[in-house]
Amino acid sequence: MLRSVVLGMVLLITVVMLAGCGGEQPAAAGASSSSATGEASGQVDLERGKTMFFQCRACHSLDAGGPHKVGPNLYGVFGRKAGLAEGFAYSEVMTNSDVIWTEEAMDAWLVRPSEFMPGSRMVFVGIKDAQDRAALSAYLLQETTRD
Repeated sequence: MLRSVVLGMVLLITVVMLAGCGGEQPAAAGASSSSATGEASGQVDLERGKTMFFQCRACHSLDAGGPHKVGPNLYGVFGRKAGLAEGFAYSEVMTNSDVIWTEEAMDAWLVRPSEFMPGSRMVFVGIKDAQDRAALSAYLLQETTRD
């Protein structure tokens, strides 16, 4: 009996964590549609990016020297070859890829990781909205760029 209760709790926690890894997030409280700047203006909403990162934080950390979680720490990811964060066990397809994480590559990845790199282990459905992806990418760039 106790074993099935524990198993049920583990399953519930796993489902809740994975649910946070996908789908669209609602606009941040108090944000208007005019606060999300478009690609035409060349600006992005970093606060929106921070909100979008809530989907990612269960699996990724951003701080220099931060821990790997289910996914790798993303500090210093831009400009780095995919699959090379020290101490993280990547899938073979990721370590053998020729991907360099640029803003363009990150955008393509965030659309649908399973299509960008079939065989990777990232369980994330992707972000359909281009403005949301741009905001998240800009936030990641700001938070993870080496000094």
